[in-house]
Amino acid sequence: MFQVVDTEVTPVGADQPISAVRFAGLPPRPDPDLDRVLDATERCLTRYGLRRTTMSDIAREMGVARTTLYRQVSSLEEATALMSSRRLHRFLDKLLELGEQGLDAEALVQVIVRSVRMTLAEPVVQRLLHDEPDILGDLLTSGAIAGLVGQIARLLTPVLQTAMDAGLIRASDPAMTADWIVRIVLVLTTVPAPDDELEATVRFVLLPLLDAGA
Repeated sequence: MFQVVDTEVTPVGADQPISAVRFAGLPPRPDPDLDRVLDATERCLTRYGLRRTTMSDIAREMGVARTTLYRQVSSLEEATALMSSRRLHRFLDKLLELGEQGLDAEALVQVIVRSVRMTLAEPVVQRLLHDEPDILGDLLTSGAIAGLVGQIARLLTPVLQTAMDAGLIRASDPAMTADWIVRIVLVLTTVPAPDDELEATVRFVLLPLLDAGA
């Protein structure tokens, strides 16, 4: 069903604010052709928040008609999921790059510490944690967080398997190790430790799990 709004044909309900309950996991790595859309999405989410941003805001930020935007992404949920997927895959690319150089336990601890700090410094994350914490509650009660943990852990597992095969980190179940790492990072980004204690916290928790020489 469609309605005409401002002379544009727009799917009914497509210009509504995001709903955490409808979040259904991250899509595959987005095409670089979507970078302009995803950059605009980040700016709008920072400016208006997740509850108030609409597809009209993103189209206006890009300087295009909404129909043009809808040809690239179908909803705000899709745009936000693609934005998050892009960030996750950039993190995994960094891990793969480090893996080629030798991803040992200490290197993994350091990259996790830097990633947590960078995530907490992101304007969208700041807005979510400080202004819209109810969205986190929606994600938790809907089960979306649990599904997301499993999805990210599956992507991380082969990276850890490679490091284990090379003897750079402790040999164990790579899937279980990946799951624990994702959960630890999730806790540290939603319930942050004091910054001056972050590295010590990560090292205390992860080194016994990862250090091949322990």
